[in-house]
Amino acid sequence: MENKQPADNSAADSLQSHFTEEDLAKLYDYPSIGQLFSEPDTRRLDEFCQRLKATRENLERVVRYGDRASSERATRAIRAVEVTLDFLQSLKEMRQ
Repeated sequence: MENKQPADNSAADSLQSHFTEEDLAKLYDYPSIGQLFSEPDTRRLDEFCQRLKATRENLERVVRYGDRASSERATRAIRAVEVTLDFLQSLKEMRQ
C-alpha cells in the first residue's frame, strides 16, 4: 500500500473553496470531530491520526497474509481509513 501516488492538493483546494466558516462550525457540532479540534494545539488530532495509521498498518497485514475474503474487506477498510485521514488533514489545513 506504500506505492501511493503523490497527493493532489487540487482536491483539498476545491474543498476549501466550497466550505464557509459556517459549514465548518456545523461540522464541529459533531462531538467526536469537535473534540479533536477543541484545543489550540493539535495533540488530540495527531494522536487520533497516529491510531488510524496504526490501524491501516494492521489492515495491510491482513491484506498480505489473510484469506481472500478478509483481504477484500481489509482493502475496503484501508480505503475508509485513508479517506478519513485525508478529511482530517483537510480540516486541519482549513483551520490554520
